Amino acid sequence: MSSSRPPDPPEELPFDGRVRGMVSNASSGQRVQARLFTAPDDLALLVSYLWTTSWDLRGQAPHRFQILGAPTADVVFEPAASRVVGVWTRMWERTLQDQGCMWAIKLRPGAGRAVLPSSMATYTDRITPLAEVWPSAEDPTERLLAHPDEAQTASALSDWLRGALRPHDEEKRTLATDLLQRVEEDSELLRAEQLAHTAGLGIRALQRLFSAYVGASPKWVIRRRRLQEAAQRVEAGSAEDLSELAFALGYADQAHLARDFKAAVGMPLRAFEQHLRS
Repeated sequence: MSSSRPPDPPEELPFDGRVRGMVSNASSGQRVQARLFTAPDDLALLVSYLWTTSWDLRGQAPHRFQILGAPTADVVFEPAASRVVGVWTRMWERTLQDQGCMWAIKLRPGAGRAVLPSSMATYTDRITPLAEVWPSAEDPTERLLAHPDEAQTASALSDWLRGALRPHDEEKRTLATDLLQRVEEDSELLRAEQLAHTAGLGIRALQRLFSAYVGASPKWVIRRRRLQEAAQRVEAGSAEDLSELAFALGYADQAHLARDFKAAVGMPLRAFEQHLRS
């Protein structure tokens, strides 16, 4: 009689509290505890990582959490508020106050259709309660968050996800994931037409693929990668010359970068730099 080897338990990842695209105040954020855990090997193609955030701000000012969205979805477990958070094409903001804790599964970009029952565009810029996504299933939040330590909770979330997996077009999912990875890695990829050529698709076919498997347009994904890079360089103090930064990110001029950044973040680059350090 043979038995399969159980999956390795999730391991905690090194983390300094700042994720790519975060634009909230760093000193305020130090009052919030966050940890990341690896996805088990059998889920690694679908899950970027598992994460948890907890806070105790009783008697303190609230923390305003802000981040430039990424082309991915999260399945979030929080008492009385478990939900699917789709791709967020605007600034994501939430105010943390009093005391709380949440856990989440961050799905890999392009991998949502392996878990979620509808086109990813259905969830774009939406917070959808778990009961609406899986109306016939019981809410697993209380059970999943009842474990005594974080490693056990991360393992329980992985087990839940295995039970939620659904049939999907593996070829299209893989293509979407690969193209999103290409956008992240190729700084010279600046236009959706370039990405379509890379994929061997027409521009409309690429847009349909992204609507179904990503939840955002190719143009948005490329633009957001450049703005996230701008935010990271400003935070790192390596953006003294904004004209050079604009050129490095493929913008025609500084004014174009400035307009895009202010539209996404709500403040000019230099005001954002001061905001990070206030």
